[in-house]
Amino acid sequence: MKKKLVTYLLATALTFGAVSMASAHPENEAGTQQKTLDIERGFHKKVFNHNQEFLEKQAKELGIETEGKDANTLRQEVKAAIIKKQAEALGIKTEGKDINTLEKEVRRAWIEHIAKQWGINTQGKDDKTIMKEVKAAKINKAAKELGISTEGKDIKQLAREVREAQIKKHAKELGISTEGKDLGQLAKEVQEKMIYRAAEKLGVNTDGKTPKEIFHEIMMNHGDKVREMNLFPFQKDNMIFFNGHHKGHQ
Repeated sequence: MKKKLVTYLLATALTFGAVSMASAHPENEAGTQQKTLDIERGFHKKVFNHNQEFLEKQAKELGIETEGKDANTLRQEVKAAIIKKQAEALGIKTEGKDINTLEKEVRRAWIEHIAKQWGINTQGKDDKTIMKEVKAAKINKAAKELGISTEGKDIKQLAREVREAQIKKHAKELGISTEGKDLGQLAKEVQEKMIYRAAEKLGVNTDGKTPKEIFHEIMMNHGDKVREMNLFPFQKDNMIFFNGHHKGHQ
């Protein structure tokens, strides 16, 4: 189980439906920014909105007894188990704390870790302020890498340009036609192709599985190889690995 902890912070947050090219979707101040924040804290409520079969798979991987439990009960137990493992991975003591308290502490610890990666001072700042600064730093860095001018543009305008350029860049690399497609459709195609490509490279069976189930299996069982092989480049900056020591971005 310790090896699987390596990817819990991503597997729980990036299970397909919870991510919409987060690093390339930062233009909506409320909606999309919140998705990015949720990814970076390693937890997203949508992760637990799965059917009974998928929840039972997660529960078994976490050592949770499933017999006689409905989806709601399993969802709560899976959520609690994952938050506790996230807390342990981040060095947060769990004894005597309820899940809501632990979730808040995990969120803060994760945000501070991300902020440190980007050289952002967190002292005296709330979570929203910190992540707004992280968001701006990421967008500006991406713009520079993509050759997009930042002059005279506010962060929302720059984010729109970065998003479009990133999605089209990935689509081109994956051989996906962009003609007649909106960015949302294109982003979904990029995600799915990356997932199936990763599954093929890692020898993961995809028969009868949805993209989010395939992604979950990949991140749970092959997280170290995902990082080494850069199989999901649009999220590489958010991948933090906990297998006794950090292997993430320093």
